[in-house]
Amino acid sequence: MKRKHILLTVACLLLVAGAIGWRVLSSYTLALRLNWGISIPFWARPVPCYEKDSGPSFLGDGIRYHIFSYQYEDFIDQMFAWASVDRETIYCDSLTQAAETWLDEIEVPAEYRPDYDACSNWYRAKSDNSEIIFFWDAERNRLYCLESFL
Repeated sequence: MKRKHILLTVACLLLVAGAIGWRVLSSYTLALRLNWGISIPFWARPVPCYEKDSGPSFLGDGIRYHIFSYQYEDFIDQMFAWASVDRETIYCDSLTQAAETWLDEIEVPAEYRPDYDACSNWYRAKSDNSEIIFFWDAERNRLYCLESFL
């Protein structure tokens, strides 16, 4: 009888660990870490609000867009050296222009687009000319992530 209780307890623990592991591994934050080396803390409790992409691609290229809301936004405030000035990207004169071009390409409705004037921003490009832009609206507690993979 004691052995059955131990086996049942171990089985329950494995089930719980598997569920947590699946949530972490299937999370978009894992893709950000693998593709860009960006770690969004799990304990910030990100909640996906909206996502859209340009669809499947053999080479993985295309546009990806995600909006997150956070329960603990202090982690996001400290995640990057956020800027308030718009700047050039590889292909566009400004981050706003790049974002609008990408969002138009994947047909994102206006209600899911950032209010750029209310947002801080952060940008990075890779040597293959892939780009990522984050917009952080601290007042609305929204993190907008746009990626363009080439």
